[in-house]
Amino acid sequence: MLRNLLFAFCLFAQCLNAQSTGNPANLPFTLSLEEVTQDELPGLHSFAFARYGEWWVIIGGRINGLHGFFINTGFPEDKANAQIFLINPETGASHQFFVEQLNLPYKDQLRATNPQYVQDGNRLYICGGYGKDVAQGKFVTFPVLSIIDLPTLVAKMEADQNPVAAFTQRVDYRLQVCGGEMEKMGDWYYLVGGHDFSGLYNQNGQPQFTQTYTNEIRRFQIADNAVVSYFAYKDENKLHRRDFTLGPVIQPNGAPAICLYGGVFRVGVDLPFYNPVYISEDNICQMDAGYEQLFSQYTCPVLPLFDSTDGSMYSIFFGGLSVHTWDPGTQTLQYDEKVPFIKDITTFQRRADGSSREYVMPQRFDELLGTNMIFVPAHDAPQYPNEVLRLHAFEGPVFAGWLYGGIKAEIPNFTPSSANKRLFKVFITPKNISATEQPDIVKYARILPSVIGKSDRPYLQHVAQGTDIRIFNALGKTCFEGAYLPDQFAQMCQGLPAGAYFLHLPSLTLRFICL
Repeated sequence: MLRNLLFAFCLFAQCLNAQSTGNPANLPFTLSLEEVTQDELPGLHSFAFARYGEWWVIIGGRINGLHGFFINTGFPEDKANAQIFLINPETGASHQFFVEQLNLPYKDQLRATNPQYVQDGNRLYICGGYGKDVAQGKFVTFPVLSIIDLPTLVAKMEADQNPVAAFTQRVDYRLQVCGGEMEKMGDWYYLVGGHDFSGLYNQNGQPQFTQTYTNEIRRFQIADNAVVSYFAYKDENKLHRRDFTLGPVIQPNGAPAICLYGGVFRVGVDLPFYNPVYISEDNICQMDAGYEQLFSQYTCPVLPLFDSTDGSMYSIFFGGLSVHTWDPGTQTLQYDEKVPFIKDITTFQRRADGSSREYVMPQRFDELLGTNMIFVPAHDAPQYPNEVLRLHAFEGPVFAGWLYGGIKAEIPNFTPSSANKRLFKVFITPKNISATEQPDIVKYARILPSVIGKSDRPYLQHVAQGTDIRIFNALGKTCFEGAYLPDQFAQMCQGLPAGAYFLHLPSLTLRFICL
């Protein structure tokens, strides 16, 4: 009786600890970074971005580090990025043009920080952003949509001419947002989260600003340079978020979707959100209440990979700010409610059954990087139309894309910081299954017997001891996650309530029944 109680307690503890990090050796790929920083690159973060031909187009953002916390140091005017940049990441070649020389009614928006933006073909759409409105003499979130014709912009700047002809601007108060993100999916644009922030930022004394979170996902189309077919979905409990990572994903059925990871701040407490929110054409806001994100809850780069062989979506996060960090010495998670800057690179796996797990990669940044950095997918890497990389189509090492910009911190908390100019190439190498790499799991693994009575002693055939396994019930609830140990496995299965269960291996899922 005591033994059964102890075993039940251990099983319960395993279920509570279902969000421990996985072993990155079990991922179907490896990751490597190569620094390729050019001396000519500017240090920038929180900007709008597009690509055209060999050029990267950068508009807005900031040239200093993290914002200050007092009225006069929050967002100094002279630290706003006042130039439009064309940058060639391969050579370091560049062209610049000062925003002040543009004869536009709302040119101040083009110096703003944290605007929302999306590239659609040869057009870059920028909306909102926070900065100084010179005409009003105050800091505002701009109610402006700027539409940039990229071929015209690049041609004019290459010829050292004024590119004002490339810009069209419209006032639209539905787009008066900063700190959110924007993506296009199908025929629709999605403006997700963010807030309307006006005034001077400070954290001490009486507030010198007002802010209103949108608490919304705003969906619309753009026709004749104007927003049409506008719809807003509101949910304060799920969407009271800004400064998060928004990344494209592929669903197990092959359909595109978007995922909102992290974000700040929860109502009534200075902590980030942990539950991801999935956005698709048939379900505009589906929060995963069953998983809490461990790492990178603030804006950072995400590299998306989908593996059609088992329906797993992998999102690789690069540094940023996080309530957890990994201690390489003790091989343990460390919690810090101050949400410090981190060096960790992690992979977030969303399995086909809807469950999730995170992995701490063996690679780390050598500095505290990632916050407000961007990932730029490589044109030649196999990918879906939404720029999710097709992992199953990789053959050998693949140049997946670039990491650029962001904030570089000196220490994890309460730190001096600066705008980062470092540039990295990211390579992904698939682990092609061969005769020497787990052929039993791929082809021959079995659970015997597959219908388990109370007197049976089940075991896994052709599965090595120590292999990572996970057991979940028909409702998707994880009952066990850890290494396969035959005696422990047999006792656990004998103690499960009657019903259908699923056993997930690195490349296979098996069904069994407990009587």
